[in-house]
Amino acid sequence: MQARSTKPLPPARRAALEALFRCLMNRQDIQAALDEALSSGVDDPRDVGLATELSYGYLRLKGRIEYVLSRFLKDPGKLNPKMRLAMGVAAYEILFLNKIPAYASVDWAVEFSKSKPGARLAGLFNAVLRRVSELGDDAHDPDFFRKDASLPEFLSRWYSCPQWLVDMWWREYGEKAATEYLEAQIKPPALGFNLFGHPEADELYVEIAGWPELLDIEGMSFALPAGISFDDEPAPPLSRQSFAARQAVEALDPEAWEGPVWDACAGRGGKTRILLEKGLDVFTSDPHRGRLAALNRELPGVETFEANAATATPPRVPGTILLDMPCSGLGVLSRRPDTKWKRKPADLGDLTLLQREILDNALEQVRPGGRVAVITCTLNPEENQGLVSRLTENSDRVRVEREWTTPSYSPLNEFFYAASLLVR
Repeated sequence: MQARSTKPLPPARRAALEALFRCLMNRQDIQAALDEALSSGVDDPRDVGLATELSYGYLRLKGRIEYVLSRFLKDPGKLNPKMRLAMGVAAYEILFLNKIPAYASVDWAVEFSKSKPGARLAGLFNAVLRRVSELGDDAHDPDFFRKDASLPEFLSRWYSCPQWLVDMWWREYGEKAATEYLEAQIKPPALGFNLFGHPEADELYVEIAGWPELLDIEGMSFALPAGISFDDEPAPPLSRQSFAARQAVEALDPEAWEGPVWDACAGRGGKTRILLEKGLDVFTSDPHRGRLAALNRELPGVETFEANAATATPPRVPGTILLDMPCSGLGVLSRRPDTKWKRKPADLGDLTLLQREILDNALEQVRPGGRVAVITCTLNPEENQGLVSRLTENSDRVRVEREWTTPSYSPLNEFFYAASLLVR
């Protein structure tokens, strides 16, 4: 019988494997799973950084990695999920993390394989991962992934994306835009943050506005390339916020919104912060108590109440309602790469029904002559333009004032849809 390994798994790999297993097998959100895994004794910032890179990088490129492994494994399905995951994470290191020697990745993975008594996996792990390390540039050549593949199969392998999603984007958006969306979702998103409310906002604004790396500025919000880090982040920390989300809000001309504004799906308050920055009278709600608690910590003094936007009656009659809609999240796969491995086509129909319930309630609650602003972070027309067009076709009370989508060539690697509706 094969001896059980006594060599402990390096802390970054242990945390990444724990987080990925909880995420993919137990359907936990990857960031929550990673936070939980890191809380169990991973303190070194280098280990935290490596665990984060392994978790998110593996999820972005999981499909590509699994195809590479399938070239050397007769039946990958015979490996139990934890062992298959460990081999995949080690292969990610070998193929995409140049600063880690291949032998180090092989070593920890082989040692981990010994943790399943009697399975005799060490030889298999060693052989397969060494073959992966010998691929060299072939592993980064699209032609390697074209073997015996139709165009849709190749795109699914190379862009590490489920086949149904590749097909939908190709059908709905055409070759050019679909390819740009596929490219974006295997890259990390731009770093976005908002200085509003920070005690050193004015000084930081002047400093950051002069950085040559800066991608864009809007109000107190900034966008920087992915991978930028701050040597000495000020205290309190900067408020992270998707810059693409900021663009979606700006596209709806919020300066023209009549108050009070009810941010009815507020989450942790990212869009509330933008509206406060503009001097609007805002009150918020969300069905998740934890998110509202985070909002109150970040933005003390904002009026909040726990409620489902599909059924809630607000404490004040709003002149504008902002609906940051629950959606499939297919526009922010760069930030939440686990989503593409969890979503199924059947999920999309249920989401559009929920969205319509939320919209119908908003139309009942908004002041006559007011606005309903709709924002989603998905690339599914049925949750975006389709949702709005069905509403306007079935109601003579509603007129579309503005519609906007993030351009497919955006360097931010995140995509939003936004519409403002005037309500009689």
